Amino acid sequence: MTALALGSFAHEAPFREAVAQADRAGRRIVGLWSPMPIELGEISEETAHPITWIAIAAGLLAAAGFYAFIWWTATTAYPFDSGGRPLHSWPVFLIAPIEFGALAAGIAGMIAFVVRARLTRLHDGAFDLDEVARASSDRFVIALACDAEDGADVIRMLADAGAVHSRMVTR
Repeated sequence: MTALALGSFAHEAPFREAVAQADRAGRRIVGLWSPMPIELGEISEETAHPITWIAIAAGLLAAAGFYAFIWWTATTAYPFDSGGRPLHSWPVFLIAPIEFGALAAGIAGMIAFVVRARLTRLHDGAFDLDEVARASSDRFVIALACDAEDGADVIRMLADAGAVHSRMVTR
């Protein structure tokens, strides 16, 4: 059974220590809430999402597809000889695919960002928890994914880091 270990901290320093311990232990951090913005530094790469690579791939694929479409229309679908110029006039064909690729990269990047930030959900169940409700005023809260079997170890790790209150929540 999947569970969450929630730890509440009264001060920023123990909260940072808990985040560092969870990262070193290889625990998946499900959520971090604090009453103010905090720079946590480097967290393991497992939490990173390649939005940049998604945007680059979408831009290149869209530009290549649009170039292929322009080439096909100029050479096969509607060949038009204009002043003896070749049908495949690539310098003229490059401008529109570059612009279209930039547009597609921007749109794909925004969609990847919205999906990664989970902005598509209208309600997050975490906001029903009392600890998270207090995080907007005076608490620092961390939520770690764990199994019911190793939940006691995670709770002990949070307590060692200085958690004021910690508990398990099953989903």
